Amino acid sequence: MIARTHAVLLAGGSGTRFWPVSRAAHPKQFLDILGTGRSLLQSTVARVQQLIPPEHLWIVGSQAHAALIAQQVPHLLEDHRLLEPLQRNTAFSILWATQVIAAQEPDAILWILPADHYIPDEKTFLALVQRVLTECDFSEAILTVGIRPRYPHTGYGYIQFIPTAGRLCQPVKTFTEKPSKELAQLFVQSGDFLWNSGMFIASAAVIKRAFQTHAPDMYELLPEGGEYTPEVLQRAFQQAPSISFDYAIMEKYQPVLVVEGDFAWWDLGGWNAVHEVSPQDAHGNTALGQVLMEGVKNTLFFASRSDKLIIAQGLEGYLVIDTDDVLLIVPKNAEQDIREWVQRLRAEGRPRYL
Repeated sequence: MIARTHAVLLAGGSGTRFWPVSRAAHPKQFLDILGTGRSLLQSTVARVQQLIPPEHLWIVGSQAHAALIAQQVPHLLEDHRLLEPLQRNTAFSILWATQVIAAQEPDAILWILPADHYIPDEKTFLALVQRVLTECDFSEAILTVGIRPRYPHTGYGYIQFIPTAGRLCQPVKTFTEKPSKELAQLFVQSGDFLWNSGMFIASAAVIKRAFQTHAPDMYELLPEGGEYTPEVLQRAFQQAPSISFDYAIMEKYQPVLVVEGDFAWWDLGGWNAVHEVSPQDAHGNTALGQVLMEGVKNTLFFASRSDKLIIAQGLEGYLVIDTDDVLLIVPKNAEQDIREWVQRLRAEGRPRYL
């Protein structure tokens, strides 16, 4: 099973929640947000290639970032760079990758995963994926990876499963997107809900069948064959809906199975996640850069320049993000407003900051 597995990395996001460090020309997946020496994309590539050979690696990204992908993953085969003319969320990206890979290897298994996850315990994660590829039946099911919740996070989706003794892959009962705090608490307490990681494993044949059944209009935009001219792709992406794979397929298809991942995992969706995974002082502060502080609690400082000093006093619960041309200071509980500031700058005609 592993021999015919292809890894498909989804790297087309805009990363606006990481603004002002993440910009349209250089979004978060191409940045070394955590100071590891590698971008999030490069870290994901290094992780999956411990199981998957380079010739089975695929990256779906934007045409606007073609040079970045080539620079950061130089060993990636040129025709394995699937460059989207327009951003259309994950459903159409996955369909396109499936059609291209299936044309080359009809019985391929696709391991689909975002390019911006942080998984420090790679050994446990990869051992689980290897077990799944070895033990699970992919003749009918689409499998997803769920993470045992550490706390009632309201920014993640949740998967309810039907506990089945002795089975690695458990049947999925329901999906719930970003619940309220009260509902998330109930989910965690129940014991039969997992965080939705956004990772999927399925055969190319099953994914194609799922689109034919549940998203036929989308499926017809990319006829089978795998080779598409730029004109065909442009037209297809213009007509395709902007919808996630979860909404278009996972919430409708049966059977869907989930395997529980009992390893440290974060979807680095915004600055609060960076604060959570980074080292903190006794007062809950994280300083990524040169910072002198007094009377500061539960605050993240990020400085894009190593020679710049930040001095702060009396802050509690803030995000302080400093770049060459923008200084962002917002309460941690208002992280979602960062997107609104980006939209405001766009509406006011200030593209230089985007």
